[in-house]
Amino acid sequence: MTSQVSMIKGQDRREDVRRSLEQIEEDILALVGNRRIVIKPNFVSTSIQLAATHVDHVRGILDFFKEVLPGENILIAEAAPGNTWKAFKHFGYEQLVEEYPVELVDLNQGPFHAITLSDWAGKPMEVRASKLLLEENPFLVSAARLKTHDTVVVTLSIKNMAMGSILSHDKSKVHQGIPRTNRNIAELARHFWPDLSVIDGYEGMEGDGPTFGDPIHVGIAISGTDALAVDRIACEVMGVGFRKVGYLFFCEQMGLGEAHLNNIQMVGSPLEQCITPFRLHRGVEEQYRW
Repeated sequence: MTSQVSMIKGQDRREDVRRSLEQIEEDILALVGNRRIVIKPNFVSTSIQLAATHVDHVRGILDFFKEVLPGENILIAEAAPGNTWKAFKHFGYEQLVEEYPVELVDLNQGPFHAITLSDWAGKPMEVRASKLLLEENPFLVSAARLKTHDTVVVTLSIKNMAMGSILSHDKSKVHQGIPRTNRNIAELARHFWPDLSVIDGYEGMEGDGPTFGDPIHVGIAISGTDALAVDRIACEVMGVGFRKVGYLFFCEQMGLGEAHLNNIQMVGSPLEQCITPFRLHRGVEEQYRW
């Protein structure tokens, strides 16, 4: 089965995101139905903009849905480290409430559902996950940024949704050494799989991501309803070997999406015109040992 991934290379983050979604409008509308749309940004930091989803990235998504589903009330939900509302304010998200029919939600406030993962020794442990994202059958939109990572090579749309659905205080429990961390992320992804992935590559983060890396201009937006296919294309753009990323490899083994380039149909800007190799984390060789 072929998965479609849309990529736009341009000069305006908000416009590029909207245009990337317009190219796969039929795919999106076929899945939304009557489900509540929940956009999940990525706030690894509550103060460093490069480490967080830019508000214009979310505006581009909202512009698209405003056109195809006018009047739709949309949730923007995140479980940031520390104070989620501080992040909403600092990154300009509070303005969205005045511009669109949206509601901001702090997932750290619960309610929660326990999910069983494993610690470094393989023993079961529980983490608290958002009941909203688990039980109300929402249409989950992962709004991520192209970034390197200090444990699992890269953080893209799948990891954003999986880790962001966990209570802030429990996120550290997922990290149980490189091998087990990759497996735990894949297990979480099985529960919190994005229905729509929208990656902002206008400006990514290379080097010591996901928080303290350096900016790298790529000037693209990537979208698709197959999160694994989207993350595979993102890896190609970044010059990252897909099968060196443990949690993505495990997601493929679990049959969660399409990872073979021959089965991914690209629309929009050609992949070869968008490849911009990233400088990876200084400890990346260790991260490959999963």
